[in-house]
Amino acid sequence: MKTSELLLNDANLIAISADEKGHIKYVSAAVEKISGYKTENLLGDLWWENTYCNKKDGLAFKQNVIKILSNKSPINGKVYERRMLCKDGSCRWIEWRDSLGANNNFVSVGVDISDWKKKEEHKIQSEAILKNIPSIVLVSNKNGEIIFVSPSIEKILGYTANEVLGRNWWQKVFLSKNKAEDAKEAINNYIFSNKGSYLDIFKQKLKTKEGLDKWIEWQYSKGVNDTYISIGSDITDRILQDFELKKAKEAAEESVQVKNEFLANMSHEIRTPLNAVIGFTDLLLETTLTTEQRQHLETMHTSGEILLTLINNVLDLSKLESNKFEIEKTSFNLKRTLNEVVKLMRVKAQEKGISLDLIINSNTPSEVVSDSNRISQILLNLIGNAIKFTDKGGVTITVVKIEENDKIATISFEIKDTGIGIVSNKINSVFGAFTQAKNDTSRIYGGTGLGLTIVKKLINLLNGEIKVESVFGKGSTFTMVLPLKIGEKNSSKINAEKSKEEVNDKNLGYSILLVEDNKTNQLLAKTRLQRWNCTVDIADNGFEGVKKTQQQLYDIIMMDIQMPVMDGYEATKIIKNDISEEVSKIPIIAMTAFTSKTEIKRALEAGMDDYIFKPFKPDELFKILKKYGDHPKIIEPTMKNEVKRSYKHINLEFLEKETLNESTVLVLLIELFFKDLKAYMQLLDEKVKLKKWQDLYKETHKIKPSISMFGITKLEPIVFSLEQKFKEEIDLEDVDSLVKKGKSIIVNVKKELKIELKSLRE
Repeated sequence: MKTSELLLNDANLIAISADEKGHIKYVSAAVEKISGYKTENLLGDLWWENTYCNKKDGLAFKQNVIKILSNKSPINGKVYERRMLCKDGSCRWIEWRDSLGANNNFVSVGVDISDWKKKEEHKIQSEAILKNIPSIVLVSNKNGEIIFVSPSIEKILGYTANEVLGRNWWQKVFLSKNKAEDAKEAINNYIFSNKGSYLDIFKQKLKTKEGLDKWIEWQYSKGVNDTYISIGSDITDRILQDFELKKAKEAAEESVQVKNEFLANMSHEIRTPLNAVIGFTDLLLETTLTTEQRQHLETMHTSGEILLTLINNVLDLSKLESNKFEIEKTSFNLKRTLNEVVKLMRVKAQEKGISLDLIINSNTPSEVVSDSNRISQILLNLIGNAIKFTDKGGVTITVVKIEENDKIATISFEIKDTGIGIVSNKINSVFGAFTQAKNDTSRIYGGTGLGLTIVKKLINLLNGEIKVESVFGKGSTFTMVLPLKIGEKNSSKINAEKSKEEVNDKNLGYSILLVEDNKTNQLLAKTRLQRWNCTVDIADNGFEGVKKTQQQLYDIIMMDIQMPVMDGYEATKIIKNDISEEVSKIPIIAMTAFTSKTEIKRALEAGMDDYIFKPFKPDELFKILKKYGDHPKIIEPTMKNEVKRSYKHINLEFLEKETLNESTVLVLLIELFFKDLKAYMQLLDEKVKLKKWQDLYKETHKIKPSISMFGITKLEPIVFSLEQKFKEEIDLEDVDSLVKKGKSIIVNVKKELKIELKSLRE
């Protein structure tokens, strides 16, 4: 073999030679290694037929060779690429260069560039992917320097790849230098040390070249040679959508909150005077009256109860619509409840001159378990409606057990009247809110149209159903079906007798602190409590209530919730936490015209032991007082019989009681108070200048109980006012004048405490 042939073979170079007729006369040996064909199988026309991926292209190239050798076409001296078909059906890329050899032969030499071509294709594909991928791809070294950035960076953040290479990334796209350094450190720890961080490195707010904010969500993975890869997706739209959804949700919740606050305030504003009307009417009805006076008072009482029912209907509807209505399950006598309801409604029927009959089938169980109050409310509403819309004839209530399974009795309650009836096209809408059968019904018969809506919702909560049949001008029949669990016999009778026995014992004899700002309600409650042999102290607001608990121990505190100066919540927190262990044990009963579950929960969380709604009935008030008034009485410590000094700015009576007048303890308390007072005054001067309002609030709140314990009454309203200003950060313009006024009082306080300290030490 010639040396040139060996060189061609070792270098994987293909060489072919063709004559003027296009016949292949020579093929180098390297072709066998590259294509798999023997050289002898590619001579003549076999080269054009076997090595071209498309045979037509091969024959066309042969014709071009013939034209070149006959001087009809110039030879292409440039390098070109062509795929060569291999014996196994695969194709390899060959880079060719054509020339004319001796004896007018066509010579073409080819180099196998398939591996290089494959790498180039991969590179092109990678670049295409990186260019079109909708995410930012970064490759960073261990020092956080960016060594590669995908072209998508320009589309997302506006920077070119070169603009953010190296350390430029941290300097340009982060909101501040500190944020960049924190993020770099946190990412490095996560990638190379697997350490967590308080910083969210997976979701970051970055800055575009135009200065806009963009939210990027990142994924990280470790690369080779101490590098790491970060892939970031633009989630700005998603964040904005979440923000808009959150705003919409907050707006909806605020709307509901406004509605609830309106209903609660309406309840409070109406119930407060109504409490006085019904309460004083009750008190007058317990006195000796003429027949005419009693009739007038009973009419007033009935009107007050009707108004209260209307308020309750509105509030019940709100609770039912917000799914905050709770059903109780207690054992009660169904037949007795039915008779009580009918007895109550018979007065109205007699006033209209119509009959009211109750028929209870003998198979109806006496004792059942359910919510007796809600069942009574439903029946009162249905029977009341029947009487209201009936001018002639009467109303008949029929109760019968339909079936019984597993101690669950299905009871039918039918209320049939001979009244005006319901027009056919309105019968399906009678259970809608504010809906009545005719437009003038409310004007003629009264009412809001809320009753049947509440009835329907209550029956659904009781797992029952209701239907109505009516003929206009002849009357209506409402049929309610309820599943009621059969209870044990006589259980409710025992409870009722026990309750009656307790209420009949009217001599309570408790000492009660009444914290109430409404003068009328003060008089009403005091009069009622004094009839039960209770001694009553009155405080006009929560602040006065706290002061009175520092001076005397009571059996019960009755606390209004909404008051000026200091409300019932704040007063309760102080009484329960900041005065003494004995005082904290006094039961606090919330008196509230608010009936929302939120307000009740807030009252209990503040430390109140129970609650009663205004206007409260005498029996309800008696029961709750009896429940808490019989707790073990607090024994007040006996004081040493010593001469008391008269001070103008302090009152140590409370501390003397608490310490049993032990001089060593009192000395220690006064010394500690001096230190606390000095520290507070220094902090006050420093923090006011720096406007550190929340720090001031915390320290003022901390010093406040000590001010009360030392009886510094002139300082208490100043401290209370400062605390509120610091907490809310409002009305801060008069802080300096209040501090100045407080300092002048403290000067006198210190003088008097030094005198007392000297006396105690002697």
